[in-house]
Amino acid sequence: MILETVRPRDYNDVGRVGHYFREGVLVVMDLTAMADDEARQLVDFAAGLICGRGGDMQRLSPKVFLLIPSAPARPGTTTGIVKRLRPRDYNEVLYVGHYFRNGIPVVMDLTTMADDEAQQLVDFAAGLICARGGDMERLSPKVFLLLPSGMAKPSDVTNNTEQTI
Repeated sequence: MILETVRPRDYNDVGRVGHYFREGVLVVMDLTAMADDEARQLVDFAAGLICGRGGDMQRLSPKVFLLIPSAPARPGTTTGIVKRLRPRDYNEVLYVGHYFRNGIPVVMDLTTMADDEAQQLVDFAAGLICARGGDMERLSPKVFLLLPSGMAKPSDVTNNTEQTI
């Protein structure tokens, strides 16, 4: 599975989102740099993509969306599944490890957790990635994408695993 993060500045960047999605690429659409009216236009455009090509769109935070095409970009890839988890406390960390170990990308949404406990999960995820390979990307202050080893890294994203919450 290939993943691209697109951070449009305005609606004119809509072509990149459409291109990646049509090619079967998983797209993280980060609209935080856009004005609200243009961000809403891009969300409407993405909804049209989903309707026209199939797939799913998940809101990860108020202005960050995950677009999941109905077919993965690379033949031989097992699924186009991304598991979204919203742990309530540290005891649910094993679910993150379970899906990640099975090669499924995980969106770890820690927005409902206290900062100190959320930091524990980020530290756990960093260790998980170190042990099993892969990458972690911060999608918003408390939402992270964990990519198992062998998945394409986003081309325009830096590694954010060392940031604090």
